[in-house]
Amino acid sequence: MLYDKKVVNILERAKAGIPLSKDDCIYFLNFDEYTIEASLMRSVASQIIRERNENSGIIIGQIGVETDQCPGNCKFCSFGEDHTSFQKWRISDEDLEFKINDFCKHDDLYGLYLMAMHNYNLDFYLETVKKSRKVLPKSTQLWANVGDSPLENFQEIKKAGISAIYHVCRIGEGEYTNLKPENRIQTMKNALDAGLEVYTCCEPIGPEHSIEEIVENIFIGIDLNCYQHAAMRRVAVPGSPLAKYGQITELRLSQIVAVVALASIAMSNTKYIGVHEPNELSYISGANIITAESGSNPRDTKEDTSKNRGFDMSTCRKMLYECGFDKIKRGDETTIDLNLDYLYKTESL
Repeated sequence: MLYDKKVVNILERAKAGIPLSKDDCIYFLNFDEYTIEASLMRSVASQIIRERNENSGIIIGQIGVETDQCPGNCKFCSFGEDHTSFQKWRISDEDLEFKINDFCKHDDLYGLYLMAMHNYNLDFYLETVKKSRKVLPKSTQLWANVGDSPLENFQEIKKAGISAIYHVCRIGEGEYTNLKPENRIQTMKNALDAGLEVYTCCEPIGPEHSIEEIVENIFIGIDLNCYQHAAMRRVAVPGSPLAKYGQITELRLSQIVAVVALASIAMSNTKYIGVHEPNELSYISGANIITAESGSNPRDTKEDTSKNRGFDMSTCRKMLYECGFDKIKRGDETTIDLNLDYLYKTESL
């Protein structure tokens, strides 16, 4: 037999709008990433997501607005207090404005995350949000990436101009981190109760994680009906305790992205699927979110990731184009034709 017919039957159901169950996801991820079956998963996931979005992708940005030695002490993160080389730092008003203007000079950034530490000062963060909102174009949404927070914090953050948060209950939470899984999930519920959208991710995936662990983590976001879902592989950050396990390949990551997309299709508001870090294989597997980054980054040992791991806007535009997307969507859902003329106009070629 050329391919597994059960896979085709499940994919036919997915095309009809029936999402993958946990058992389906486990079945799919038991196929090696180089198989015909895995290729079929990628193709169908990509077609479904592209049809929902007029074959458009979105570019989001993230600015790390501070660094510190973090008591969360995640064993995969460059900020963990037991192994970090970072010192306490906060972004200046001038640097914040420069980075926002650099992201937004062609008005094609869908949304911008302001990333703080797990323990963050609410007053500082609110001021940073207000300053950012004054600089951002109206077509770009403003989002938060902060640590565990009570409902009251999110109510204040929303008043300041934030419309969504990124938050995750990570694989190995409480084992590889000093944080409690129940607090991570409660934070996501607090954000929803405050009227914010929640964007989440299955992360950080390492070679040692079982398929069952990965699938359980995927369904945290599905059960909460998150607006955006994603998959991220763990980066072997030098000096971090889990670096010894290495990394999964981009090919395996793209297969997981496809499964995330196929499991999320019942949520009509889930139009966008992310991958981290960006790679071409995942953009032909259901992903249509690409991230440009500046400032501090938990997957980097440089103070400004834009000088090392982080993508810039030009690289993001070009990757979406090379992966066959016809349009870029702004945060107000208007679109820009993505073609060679646009790449030349934005100095992306």
